[in-house]
Parts: sequence; C-alpha cells; structure tokens
Amino acid sequence: MKALRVAIAGASGIGRHHAKWHHRAGAAVVGFWGRDEQSCSVAAARLREIFPFAGRAYWDLDHLLAEARPQVVDVCLPNELHFSCARRALEAGCHVLCEKPLVWQTGAGPVQLLGQARQLVELARARGLQFGVCTQYAAALPHYRRLYEAVRGPLEEITSFFAEMESVSRGHRRDAQTMWIDMGPHPLSLLLSWFPGGALAADSLRVEFAGSQAKAEFDFVAGGSTCRTQILIRDRQEGSPVRRFGVNGLTVDCLGRADADGIYRAVLRQGEIEVVGEDFMYLLIEQFDQALGQRRAPLVDATGVRNLELQLQILQGAQRC
Repeated sequence: MKALRVAIAGASGIGRHHAKWHHRAGAAVVGFWGRDEQSCSVAAARLREIFPFAGRAYWDLDHLLAEARPQVVDVCLPNELHFSCARRALEAGCHVLCEKPLVWQTGAGPVQLLGQARQLVELARARGLQFGVCTQYAAALPHYRRLYEAVRGPLEEITSFFAEMESVSRGHRRDAQTMWIDMGPHPLSLLLSWFPGGALAADSLRVEFAGSQAKAEFDFVAGGSTCRTQILIRDRQEGSPVRRFGVNGLTVDCLGRADADGIYRAVLRQGEIEVVGEDFMYLLIEQFDQALGQRRAPLVDATGVRNLELQLQILQGAQRC
C-alpha cells in the first residue's frame, strides 16, 4: 500500500511533533503550510532535525492543496484559524485532524461556535471524509485501566472523576479563561470517553475562574448514574507542569520520558506503580491514519462537537459568576 499523504497546517509549534508522529505511523509528510517564506524556511529546518522530512513548504494553502495533493490535513494553527482551514481542506477532499478546541473565535457566542463545529462535521460526512479532534488524553484510558486494575481490581462503576492539568507559559501569564479554552478539552475528552452519552447537570455546576486558574465542579449524569466531577486547569511560569487524572479517588500522574531508543513514551504513575506506553498523541495519530486505510472511525470524531459544547457550557457558568 502507498503511504498516506499528510500535510501539516502550522509546523512551527506543536505541528512539528504531529509531523513526527505521522512519519512514525508510516505516513508521508508531503508538505506544510506556514505564514510566509521566512518562517517556512525555519520550520522546514526544524522538521529535518527530528525526522527525514522531504516534503515542501508552502505559504499559500490553496497551492499546497493543489500541488502536494495531501489525503490528510492536520490543522495545528492558532485557534481562530481552525474553522477556515479545516473547511477549505474538507472542501478540497482531504480528511482532517484538528487541534483543540475544534473551533474558536474571540467574541463569538456558543450558537455561532457550535454552528461552525457542526458545519465541519456535516461537511465531512457529506464528502465521506474522516474528521477528528486532537483530544489525545482519551488514548490514555487503556493505560489507566491497567494501572487501576493492578491497584484495586476490575474497574466497574465510576462515581467520581478528578483532573488537574497545568501548562507552563514561561512568559506572559495567561488568565483563567485562556487556560480553559486551551486545556479544558483534555479532561472533558476523558469524561466523554467514560460516559459517551452523559450530560452535565446544570444545577450542580460550580465554576470559579480566578487569576490563572479555572476550576469547575459538577455532576455528570449518564444512564441513571452520577459521576461527581472536579477539574482544575492552571498556568504556571516555570518548572514542569502537573498533569493528573483519575476516577473513584485513584489519581495517576501523567509523565513522559524517552526510552533507550530515544522514543518518547507516556508514563502513568501511582505511587510506586508505573504503566509505560506509547505517547498519547502518537496513539491518536496512528489510529486516525490507520482508520483511513481500514475505513474505521478514528479515536475522536463528532464527539469533538460534544466536547466543545461542554467547554462552552462551563465557560458560560464562569461568566455568570
């Protein structure tokens, strides 16, 4: 089989790591889209430092789509460019994997944002294309289940969920709303993976956005069961960010380290117990790419719209406080 042809929209930041993982998953990274010729030159050099990138740089998206003819466009652009880039790629017949949040526009309300998100999903369905969102923490659940069972035995009913996630800005401190927009989709993806049909009980929602921390507590109800949920998101200026989550009081730290071959691995740790596995983003990208050849649904599909809906619901709760 011919290698899947992938293009990265925005390769100067997180996009260069996406490119690396697509390459490791067996795809051919045929090009990327950047801001201008100068920034593209820098980004191409950085890509060649981490894997044998042999594609081309483009500073015109239509030129990339016409000449490189990618089958997949991986959108790693600033949030406000997600919608327009994903729409153009889908209209050109490309499958799309998009960074979180699925769509975002400063000043836009929930109705407009959810309308844009649904428009992308409907366009993908009408064209018979795959459309995924990079909420990669959902890929951690098999690792977490292994660790949970090693400590407590079979994981059955889930009555509580906790997540604490930090990001290190090392510069201008970001406020709570900015942090929620950036990081909120990750814990929500875990919650939705455990409770796909769940709904937030609006009368239980307690939200506090203060300084650089966003805190949300609520009941998540699914199939007659209630999961008490607490999510903490914050910015810090230095050091290593804390990333932890768990259910029923068994919380694990999300870490990472390179193995003997220099490949970055994900590590879940609880006390002295560790589960080591593939990087979560690699797992998501590998499954997305493989799904195209096997015509299976990717790890995250239209659930990206549901994730955005919950993210906005909690943000509205903060704005009412």
